[in-house]
Amino acid sequence: MSVRRITAIIPVNILETLEQHLRDCGVPGVTVEHVQGYGRHPNYYRRDLMKDNAKLVVYIDESRVESVIEAITCCQSQCGSRDGILAVDRVERLVSLVDGSDVMAERL
Repeated sequence: MSVRRITAIIPVNILETLEQHLRDCGVPGVTVEHVQGYGRHPNYYRRDLMKDNAKLVVYIDESRVESVIEAITCCQSQCGSRDGILAVDRVERLVSLVDGSDVMAERL
């Protein structure tokens, strides 16, 4: 099993467009959290410099990682966003909480 976790911090305003891009890539599901933070471009209009963002997490087969990265970066540029960051991690084991079985990479 070669599963990867893609975590991306993206502007909230591109979520709807990105969802369609990911569906087009065959991504079976995503997790989204609303987060705050600052990086290269802090929000100087806020006292604490924080900016509202979304944290997107996708579990995907290793062979499809590049297409998902391309979909996310393409969506970013189409929406005119210059913010965000993405990380790809190896996943040792992915377990279904429904029945305790290992989730096979082919299902991702």
